[in-house]
Amino acid sequence: MSDTFPNASLKRRFAAILYDFFLIFAFWAITLVVLQYALGSVANVDGQLPDKQPLATIWVQLICYTETLLFYLYFWRVKGQTLGMQVWKIRTVNETEELLSIRQAIVRFLAATLAMAPFGLGLFWALIDKDRRAAQDIWSHSRVVYLGDKPYTSERR
Repeated sequence: MSDTFPNASLKRRFAAILYDFFLIFAFWAITLVVLQYALGSVANVDGQLPDKQPLATIWVQLICYTETLLFYLYFWRVKGQTLGMQVWKIRTVNETEELLSIRQAIVRFLAATLAMAPFGLGLFWALIDKDRRAAQDIWSHSRVVYLGDKPYTSERR
């Protein structure tokens, strides 16, 4: 593992995740409005949901999950950073500090889903690991690095 950049702290990771959540939530809201408009109301005249609503809910959740996958896949693969990661000066890289491959990005996302499901325990693994790697870092052979105080040229002027 290269040590050009140190692994990012848990605090920075959480801050970036929170920042990105607000952006992803906005995408979900737009998606739900579009689906509502395209498919019409799923409620009956009396405001009660029909019996087939759980199936519709699963499809909406799958659409939102896929949207989130595409969000992270794009940013990790093209820039190495989501918008939240840019603000907190962290980047996701592979073991040689290059951008993730598509396969690594997908594995990282799926691993992060599993790692975050039980109250974020997979992320808290970074507190135990000597290299501050979370479960998704280990499983995808990647890491989140801190870029330093002024990594962007606009900050160095």
